[in-house]
Amino acid sequence: MKIKQFCRENLPFIAVGIVALLWHLVLKISAGDDVVYFQTLMDGRSIFEILAHRYATWSSRLAIEFVLIPLVQCPPLWKILDIIVYTSIPVLLYRLLWREGQTLKMKWLVCGFVLLYPFSDMVSAGWIATTTNYLWPLWCLLYLCLLLKRMALGGGIRWYQAAAGILACIYGSSQEQVAAILLVILVLAVISFHQRKQAGSPLLFVFAAIDIASLTVILLCPGNAVRSMQEAGGRMPEFVNFSVWEKVYMGAANVERIFIAGVNSIFLIVAVTLVVLVYVRTKDYRKTLLSGVPVLVLAGYALIRTGHPWYEKIFIIPEQTANWDFTAAETYLPILFLLAAAGGMAYALFVLLGERPAIYLNTLFLLAAGLASGVVMGFSPTIYASAGRPYIYLYFILSGVCLYCLDRFGTQVCREVSPVLRRLAATGLLLFVLVNVAEVLWMCHIM
Repeated sequence: MKIKQFCRENLPFIAVGIVALLWHLVLKISAGDDVVYFQTLMDGRSIFEILAHRYATWSSRLAIEFVLIPLVQCPPLWKILDIIVYTSIPVLLYRLLWREGQTLKMKWLVCGFVLLYPFSDMVSAGWIATTTNYLWPLWCLLYLCLLLKRMALGGGIRWYQAAAGILACIYGSSQEQVAAILLVILVLAVISFHQRKQAGSPLLFVFAAIDIASLTVILLCPGNAVRSMQEAGGRMPEFVNFSVWEKVYMGAANVERIFIAGVNSIFLIVAVTLVVLVYVRTKDYRKTLLSGVPVLVLAGYALIRTGHPWYEKIFIIPEQTANWDFTAAETYLPILFLLAAAGGMAYALFVLLGERPAIYLNTLFLLAAGLASGVVMGFSPTIYASAGRPYIYLYFILSGVCLYCLDRFGTQVCREVSPVLRRLAATGLLLFVLVNVAEVLWMCHIM
């Protein structure tokens, strides 16, 4: 009886686990850095000799590669661990958003957003190399946030949870984007504890010390500079002559290309959801219209540009190139659309969360950190070779913010939106999920 009740209460998470199992049964470890590079590193050398050489000539991700290099020798073990990591991500997200009185619907929503993520991005440098460098640090970041939530609520943290948190902090902060995002979160946590006149757990400062040490290692690593020079020579020779502005432009334009010009499904669902929530909460046309700017920009790309070819001059899709004509007005349009979409989303969140300034500002800082983690890719000559994998953190920050707003105002939506519209919305979300699951399954089959 207890097993049946457990399965019924956790059916959404079980569904995610089944999907993850199917993907990993189909995918093959036959290409990318897994086979071409990492499987050959252990020949006659210890892991510490390899890491020392990597730090001097290529990468500062010592903690990640300490796990990756031995693990790539045993793909079945990686598959088991990766299924566990992927399946537990929605569990961590749900626990972060959990409040008294939440129902099974919230679990389905969380799992739906996780299944919307294009997991096929994790093959871009080989399945094992990409997941351990991007997906697993995301898990670490979510786990650390869950521990910070327990601290804020005054809950006790057991020794094994603290030990796991320290390991997660060491591993996760070895990834540059996670280290920067985590620093923002830790600073916000310290400010929050100070405002509440709480002492805060010593563990918080342990995490901060580890993260700062990791950032120091990243900034001082000679291998990162060597790698940048070698990658620039092979992929983008003109990169060495770029100004800071050109690097920022390249990073911002690529974010716009992936999330807006490509009419990204997660960004679309988040934008539409915020507009609906603003309308339900305010019934104000002007506020709803201003909040709907991201949706209007997406409509420009998806409908106007497609139906009226002349508008391609306005709704231009940035190319994966390093050659821009800064004297042409259309060169600046992608940045304008990105700023407009970000401003519209910030305004929508102000309408929804503005009554609690601390929460609103924390949300903005978190979104800004996610956006910056994408824009900073412009400072790497491998921005296009990295494909979509570096944007996983922005994906999940957007999803988390949207889920938080749905949880906060979901009751009002259920009360004021007709059952037919709610069912249509649920059906639309399900279709998006099924299409993505099928696409990833196909990518696993052919890659």
